Amino acid sequence: MNTRIAFFHERFPLGGAERVTLDLCEYLLTRGYTIFLFTRKYYAEKLPVDSSFNNRVEVLVLPDSSDSNSRNNARFIAEKARERNIEVLIIQAYALESIPEIRSVNKELKIVYCNHGMPFWEVRDKIARKKGNVKVSLSKALQYYLIDIHKVYTFKTYYKRFYRAYKKLYDEVDAYVTLCEGYSELIREKLHLKDAHKLFAISNSEKPVRDLVLDKQRVVLFVGRLSYADKRVDRLLDVWHLLKGQTTGWRLIIVGEGAEKKNLEAQARRLELDNVEFAGFSNHPKCYYDMASILCMTSSFEGWGLVLTEAQANGVVPIAFGCSDGVKSILSPSGVNGVVVEPFDLEAYARELLSLMNDDARRKQMQRQVIEKSKSYSPEVVGKEWIALLERLERQS
Repeated sequence: MNTRIAFFHERFPLGGAERVTLDLCEYLLTRGYTIFLFTRKYYAEKLPVDSSFNNRVEVLVLPDSSDSNSRNNARFIAEKARERNIEVLIIQAYALESIPEIRSVNKELKIVYCNHGMPFWEVRDKIARKKGNVKVSLSKALQYYLIDIHKVYTFKTYYKRFYRAYKKLYDEVDAYVTLCEGYSELIREKLHLKDAHKLFAISNSEKPVRDLVLDKQRVVLFVGRLSYADKRVDRLLDVWHLLKGQTTGWRLIIVGEGAEKKNLEAQARRLELDNVEFAGFSNHPKCYYDMASILCMTSSFEGWGLVLTEAQANGVVPIAFGCSDGVKSILSPSGVNGVVVEPFDLEAYARELLSLMNDDARRKQMQRQVIEKSKSYSPEVVGKEWIALLERLERQS
């Protein structure tokens, strides 16, 4: 087999979607695929030290570094794909708007779009940001309560706008990939799709962990970006406050950076929280997974939550609000592969967290179970699903 495929990333490699591409490329290369990468910005120095990506994948940097959707870049992608006999272009996470321009130059190219988020997360994000502005000024508060809230709940303005954008993208591609069946069903329902043959559900991959540490410390862990609209780490601090006096011997370690860090540190001081450490950003979170017994997520919305599968693979028991089908899929069934809490009940979250902290035998049992669950996301399992999709597209040519 010498199927020739290309991935598109805005910038590479910088985040979770890029890590997923690296894992998938590693698997597909061993199966005889020839792989290319289109990107606006390429950071070879950020590749994992053990990666052979740079030597085995041809990287094609777009000529216009300021706009992925420029006409020059669209023609570049289409022409380079034709020159190199690339059969499939996989667009990872970024909703490339220049697909019609690419099609006009290269009609043979099959195009796959991968939605790495929760469908229509943009609506929740926009609402959360508007609501967050209420604290900024009286005028912002009046705008939210008199105008924005009606756009959201009365006229559905935001929803309609994003539904149109999603439908346009769905119509333009040959395959549309979501992270789980629940997301595919949501796309099908909201876009009123009579024929959903383009929809495929393929989860993100998670490599098995080398040098797995099973002897954990009494550490509760958060790993992620410190942002308000989505991650809501302030909820975790409120939960820790609800457990004040009951967390003796335990530490809460918050790993990450972001715009909310100062606010969160101030909240921790105001609540006089014990045993809370802000560890900052880490390029090597495994050292924290090696220590932690429990991982906490208190997000308002999550597409997949790679930290949840990372935690499972490292034998760390995750607990999260069931804010999306992706989160619930990873932790299902709750109580076996993690703990799902009804959104956004802080007292229920505190009870579940305290129960885990106080029950060593239960944590040990769940540790074994979450490690086993993480194997269902191995690159081999996920890679075979991708090969099935690529072969199906090839038969349609």
